[in-house]
Amino acid sequence: MKVKYVNISITEELANKIDEYIKKSKEGYRSRAEFISESIRLRLGITKLKN
Repeated sequence: MKVKYVNISITEELANKIDEYIKKSKEGYRSRAEFISESIRLRLGITKLKN
């Protein structure tokens, strides 16, 4: 099954804060999208998305 994606908009200020966190973090995030996806899953209590 092909995964579908959607786009969201965030403020430039928030994007900059995410970028700063990713640079300083030792968590190994490769992109904003990866960070945001994990943050949303954690907030919603989802451990793994079902395909």
